[in-house]
Amino acid sequence: MRTFKDYKLKEFIAKNLEKIDIIQPSEIQEKTILPILEGKDVIGKAKTGTGKTLAYLLPMIQKIDPQKRELQALVLAPSRELSLQIQREAENIIQDTEIRIQSIVEGMDIERQLEKLKEKPHVIIATPGRLVHIIGLKKIKMHGVNIIALDEVDQILEQGLGEKVNAVIQSTLRDRQLLSFSATMSDAAKEVLYQLMKEPQYINLDEAQPIPNKIEHQYVVSKTPKKTETLEELLQAIKPSKALIFINKNENVDRFVKDLHRKGYSIGGIQSRTKNQDRQHLLASFQKGKLKLLVTTDLFTRGMDFRNVSHIFNMDLPLNKIDYLHRAGRTGRMHREGVVINIVKDREKFIMYKMMKELNIQVKPVTIINSKVVPVDKIIQRKKKD
Repeated sequence: MRTFKDYKLKEFIAKNLEKIDIIQPSEIQEKTILPILEGKDVIGKAKTGTGKTLAYLLPMIQKIDPQKRELQALVLAPSRELSLQIQREAENIIQDTEIRIQSIVEGMDIERQLEKLKEKPHVIIATPGRLVHIIGLKKIKMHGVNIIALDEVDQILEQGLGEKVNAVIQSTLRDRQLLSFSATMSDAAKEVLYQLMKEPQYINLDEAQPIPNKIEHQYVVSKTPKKTETLEELLQAIKPSKALIFINKNENVDRFVKDLHRKGYSIGGIQSRTKNQDRQHLLASFQKGKLKLLVTTDLFTRGMDFRNVSHIFNMDLPLNKIDYLHRAGRTGRMHREGVVINIVKDREKFIMYKMMKELNIQVKPVTIINSKVVPVDKIIQRKKKD
């Protein structure tokens, strides 16, 4: 088996990977690190939770010359939360070095960000809108940027940020290297990338199903007046170590959290209006396991790496199949097992089955009997025997 030492990466990279118990590359890392190190433009498409972030960060950091006091590498991400997560992963890798990394994102104090730019970061991780704004203020020199990575390019384009991404890329020299990594790849995104890149290597590891096969997909039909009552039954039966609960509407998040918090659950909620300081506190508490349940909307489905999430509960079916993939991908990270449970009313079953068929996912009906979650087919088999 290949290890990271086989790539002849700088000594500190392998050493810092070992500190976080990462010894061997995942498949997407194994397929893409060498082409990136060779200077090729690369498009990487792989299931969620397979290590795509490190696939581009490791060769990117390898290429940094810490002696040069200038910006050399850039990562563009669709959201503030994903940008900050990428920054944390990068900081794990550059421990005990002189490499400087900074995030430039919306929703945070721009004056503080401008002040930190005076430290001359080697790597910037940014949301496109804020970065374009700061480039317009002439506070960043882009001529030293030789490598740019786009994380979750589909979502970047869905948010209408294509022009801003293009503006960022055009502000760098023509010989820069372009990378793109995501779990989904629309035809429109692929077309944009091929226009921007020079003969890219397209590495696609999930032709059949972009969700890891260790994730089990279930549904339970809620017969109670409120779906929250069904969720409570599931929580009492399963006692998940850590779970994400998805609902579709912002305005329902706080009410939902209050209801369950009153009943003694360790729960928090994040929606688009949640203050940044509160977001970061809740995310940190959830990551550390101090908070067992986190309620949110599709705000956090793309790319976020929540550690050791055992269950996903969909209170509402997502509005499209791609959002289902990204919700489901928050569990079963890096080949671990995970469970997605869809709580549906009878009238929603048709929509769910249609979505699962399009995604090539088998979804199994379950029910709750004597405080246990039981597959419906086992009950049917028992009745047949009787």
